[in-house]
Amino acid sequence: MNKMIALWAHPRSRSTVLERVFIERRDFEVFHEPFAHMAFDGHSAIPSDNLDCGLPTTYVAIKALLRSARERSHVFHKDMCYHCLSELKADREFLIEQENIFIIREPGRSILSHFAIFPEMPLSAIGHKALYEVFCEVTRLTGKIPYVINADDLARNPEATVRRLCEHLKIEYLPQALNWNKACPPQWLPWRRWHEDAENSTGITATLASAFDADALKRIPRLRAYYDYHRPFYERMNQFTH
Repeated sequence: MNKMIALWAHPRSRSTVLERVFIERRDFEVFHEPFAHMAFDGHSAIPSDNLDCGLPTTYVAIKALLRSARERSHVFHKDMCYHCLSELKADREFLIEQENIFIIREPGRSILSHFAIFPEMPLSAIGHKALYEVFCEVTRLTGKIPYVINADDLARNPEATVRRLCEHLKIEYLPQALNWNKACPPQWLPWRRWHEDAENSTGITATLASAFDADALKRIPRLRAYYDYHRPFYERMNQFTH
């Protein structure tokens, strides 16, 4: 049977650049945040580019799309747990039929990156809490701690991080997939403005792990409150990174 790999993320976690590795492999059909299309449409406050792109807009239909794709090839899909949290937690069959991996990024960095694009972001959209809830549900269902990647490890040492991930997934490590030409893959078009850095990259570089201005959180009390709320969920998951 073909594999289906789910990369569960929170916004601004560098999940898109890891997704690009799977696009470059060319042995997976890759879906970029398909469940976002049940959470948002062209009238939503969140900045978008072209959500009316023909993808299904219900949880059941999106899941059917992924399963149909798996019949013809390996499937990799990346998404944010907060897009479909209640449905995911209630869907034992879907969670256990795929290989669930998780990526986390220190919330100070992800919050400031998120704020730069979507200043009106709500608390739930920071995403660490929803990610942790699905992490716990997968742990409960499988009896095993799911695979967790820290985004800073990915940025500092992409070769070793991706190699370990491939070993875990029992797929061939393809070093050529870590380099690419600058381009916007068609999967990214509905959310293109969110992925300018990834679109203009040619690989995963150490500069992505640069320090951030922690004082910026203090200057905006709402962001500091978001950070304090989500940091514990990051810390719990960070214990299990590879």
